[in-house]
Amino acid sequence: MRKILVFLVCILVFYSTTLPVLGAESVEAIVNESKINACSIAYSEYGKTTFENFCTGITETSVYELASNGKLVAAYITLSLIDEGKLSLDSKIANYLPADLLTADERLNDITVRQLLSHTAGFSPSYELGIDKKLYSSPGSEFRYSGVGYIYLQSVIESVSGLSMEQAAEEYVFNPLGMKNSTYEKAKTVVPYMKLSSAILFSLLIFIVAFCLLFLLGAFIGRVTKFKYFSLRISFIVAVLAAFVINTIFLLFVLISKVLVVFLIYFIIICLLTFLTRKSRKMFYSILPVFTVLVIVLSLAVSITIPVTNDIISKKANCAYSLKSTSSDMALFCDELMKRYNGSNETMKGMFQPAINIDSTNSWGLGIAIERESQNRNTYWHSGINPGFQSLIVLYPEQNKYIIVLTNSDDGLELSKSVAKNMLGINGNWDIKR
Repeated sequence: MRKILVFLVCILVFYSTTLPVLGAESVEAIVNESKINACSIAYSEYGKTTFENFCTGITETSVYELASNGKLVAAYITLSLIDEGKLSLDSKIANYLPADLLTADERLNDITVRQLLSHTAGFSPSYELGIDKKLYSSPGSEFRYSGVGYIYLQSVIESVSGLSMEQAAEEYVFNPLGMKNSTYEKAKTVVPYMKLSSAILFSLLIFIVAFCLLFLLGAFIGRVTKFKYFSLRISFIVAVLAAFVINTIFLLFVLISKVLVVFLIYFIIICLLTFLTRKSRKMFYSILPVFTVLVIVLSLAVSITIPVTNDIISKKANCAYSLKSTSSDMALFCDELMKRYNGSNETMKGMFQPAINIDSTNSWGLGIAIERESQNRNTYWHSGINPGFQSLIVLYPEQNKYIIVLTNSDDGLELSKSVAKNMLGINGNWDIKR
């Protein structure tokens, strides 16, 4: 009997230790098939956290934009203020708002902190106050996912705490948990990586499109007006210069990357070719397409990565969408959420209680989405989408598991869901019902 028990224990130990490995192998196949730019994964099971990173140069300390996942941190801060007695779930937010956030709609006076946390205040999904402060439904009447609502919540946090959003995050979350690479403001470290080939091809496409349009426009004007300064030669030179400027401006405001160096070299070589073939334009027009194709082929062959910042997103703290963090930092935060879920503090446990039922499967707690899985078990989750960045956080506390998937890709959310399903062993949807 003793031998049988030992044998069974060995089987259980073997199974429990090999299952995550099998999942990781499967995850690698999923990530490779997706062809995303970069991905960082943190997976925790029974208190043991492992990290997986995909793309050269990426680690668990690489900073990503977490977008709407910043709402989760803001909710934690709000509940901490409530736990300190500085605020209550049923506090009317109008008492804490500056004059510029007040509107003529008297229903604003009825909105509570609870309604902001659970997206039942009635605001729009927008993220900028300048877009829409209108109430689209009466407070507390229905679920309406809202970025504006969390901007109002940020104002309440700042008013009650006497701190800026960034300072409040540092005092209540980042510093206590040791989250050294997290911020709502401009990232202190370089944010994620993009494959050089992807960046070059993307930028080259912009350059080529701008050049073709400008060259054809110049040629057309020259043909119609017969104006000597709109000759094909001059139109070509002007189009190259203008396309380069357009591409540079675009890169400065969207990518801010070292790809600029590549295009500068490309431009210099084009100018050099123009000079060397000044007596034979046929030679120039023959060499140009060959050279361009060569650049494309070489860029496809390059496997190194370059740092790419994304300063199109606000540098000012905005809890609705401006959080930047890493998989290792967010693992610390999720560890804290798991402790709060299993703890005795009723205020913090309230985050995981349904504040409003959306349908038979989905509900929303105080800052986090709740999805009922099989066997009446719940997952608690939040996702984030910014230009070029998508992420997913799923807590499965009844199985002592959670997963964080951060991507530098506009197609990253579907990948994140596939990875989460694979690692957690459940078939979740994790879709925000708007």
